[in-house]
Amino acid sequence: MSAKTRQTKKPAIDRPQVTAPVANRVAAVALLASGAALWAFLGAGSGMGTVRWTVIAAATAIALLPPVSRQVNRLLDRLRRPSPRSIRWATILIAIIAAGYFVLTAILQRRDLFPKTHDECSYYLGMQLLARGRLFLPSHPLADFFESFYILVKPVYCSIYFPGTALVFVPAIWLGLPTWLLPALVSGAAVGLTYRVMTELIDGAAGALAALVMVSLTWLRTLSIMLMSQIPMLLLGLLLVWAWLKWRRKGSWGWALLVGVTAGWAAITRPADAIVYAAPVGVAVLLALRDQSAGRWLITLGAIVAGTVPFLALQIAFDLRVTGHALETPYTLYLNREQPGATFGFHRFDPHAQPESMLPQQRADYAFSQTYFARHQPDNFWQPWLTTQYPPGYQPRAAYLAMIADTTLPARVLLVLVPVGLLGLRDRKRLVLFATLPLFILLYIFNPFFLEHYAIPIIPAVILLVLLGAEAIASASPRYQPQLRSVLTVLIVGTSLTSLWEISRLIDSHWHTDESLESPLLQKAHSLWGEKAIILFRWSPPQNWKAEPVYNSEVLWPDDADVIRAHDLGPRDAELIEYYAKRQPDRILFIWDQKFDRPQPVGPVADLARELHEGKSIDSVLVPRPTPAAPPSNGL
Repeated sequence: MSAKTRQTKKPAIDRPQVTAPVANRVAAVALLASGAALWAFLGAGSGMGTVRWTVIAAATAIALLPPVSRQVNRLLDRLRRPSPRSIRWATILIAIIAAGYFVLTAILQRRDLFPKTHDECSYYLGMQLLARGRLFLPSHPLADFFESFYILVKPVYCSIYFPGTALVFVPAIWLGLPTWLLPALVSGAAVGLTYRVMTELIDGAAGALAALVMVSLTWLRTLSIMLMSQIPMLLLGLLLVWAWLKWRRKGSWGWALLVGVTAGWAAITRPADAIVYAAPVGVAVLLALRDQSAGRWLITLGAIVAGTVPFLALQIAFDLRVTGHALETPYTLYLNREQPGATFGFHRFDPHAQPESMLPQQRADYAFSQTYFARHQPDNFWQPWLTTQYPPGYQPRAAYLAMIADTTLPARVLLVLVPVGLLGLRDRKRLVLFATLPLFILLYIFNPFFLEHYAIPIIPAVILLVLLGAEAIASASPRYQPQLRSVLTVLIVGTSLTSLWEISRLIDSHWHTDESLESPLLQKAHSLWGEKAIILFRWSPPQNWKAEPVYNSEVLWPDDADVIRAHDLGPRDAELIEYYAKRQPDRILFIWDQKFDRPQPVGPVADLARELHEGKSIDSVLVPRPTPAAPPSNGL
């Protein structure tokens, strides 16, 4: 080798091996093991049949192949750093696509597109009232005939629920929209905002994965077309976090005002869940202001209070007019009457307690509720959170922690990533969203009830941990980082795609729809149409008390309904006949014993009142009979 050659040859570069700190790797492995233990403890979960496991395992195995791994990582890198303009458009596009998907999948599943659960019908009534600038109406003269779940008929006629949810959906009444449209739009907006928040907390790739996980969740899809409070609360919580992130960056009073508006609106939507979101944001705001001037404190806190006060004032006015006490809500009044022992806190279990209502379906509901109250005592409240429950006469229910997993994850196998995600909570922004998860569990320990859909507001916190956990595992082994990132990404995508109804029905012979409550009775009752009819519904065991048809929530006042729905109260039916014979004598009365498929005509109330005046007994008057005057209606 010549001297010239020796002079021009570049020296070899010593490339040190990039390694993660040993402590990080040990922590990642330990937390991964704890996640696996949590998954094993709670169980594999439903919907994970052999075919689905095979599809997911095959996809993750393919993700290990170098060409596939390179493509997955290349795609993730392209998504990581979107421009501000791209983030805005992606947020809007994702929201529109998600809303459209929620509607399309509901139609394909032939779900019932009308309010039918107890909660929905109560919120629907609240919407009718708010649409006319009212929170309640005077009690109806026939109040007992219209008594139903989660509404008050005495001392006033109103929904028992906080007005925040009705405030979200009330434009549907003003614009004459179908009841499923605004819930779908709100659900889509929540998915879009999840993308935006996750993009800021992690990166654009994480935001895209979070949006996919959101639409794959069964309980989110179930409520996406329903008049329920959990998804409006989810959107308000995300808006609260987003407004705080904007205020944190810009410090303007306008964003502080939005923080107050979203916190106040959330407080009159689901108060406990509002605390879950508002407390971490509030602490973060105070920490950010600790070194600021008095003027900055005054402007920021003043804007937040100004945004919150109108909503709290609305709730206080509602409380005062209905219960007479500023801090006693209609919701609390109802629970104390009809579900004693159901309010937050620990109450001595009284097996002999009964609701004030004499309706048999209300009493059947309370008998079931007592199975929860018996398990919510100071010495046993932890058991439902960790163990499967077996209420007498009902199917087993999963432990509450398992319910949270089923609501917030497309498959419980992703629980293995959740503890590892704690390693990624390195800054305050992520901590604020994460804090909603432990706060939620802490607060709901004091609630005698827990149902799967309660966990919808904390979906973003759980997804955050899953995404951070996946990145922490990949980062703990730099040598195999591309392969691990590829495998974990495909695992998240695979569990999400196979959780979509359109795919799950193809790979699971026991697939089920996202329908909330299947009830032929409610379908038939909803299909009734015509003019000037009254249907007296007669309930008796073993009919399902959850399928309650006696609501007139499609109108402001029961007397305004084309088909008035009321309870059959036996001898007291004479009161109803007399009332409508004086006010709406052309109405035709029907009796619908829920053991039968259709209502039976009795006759015009004017004729029935005449028979009562002639001395006939109510039993003889209410005998079903053919009547040519029956209104032209489907099923009557």
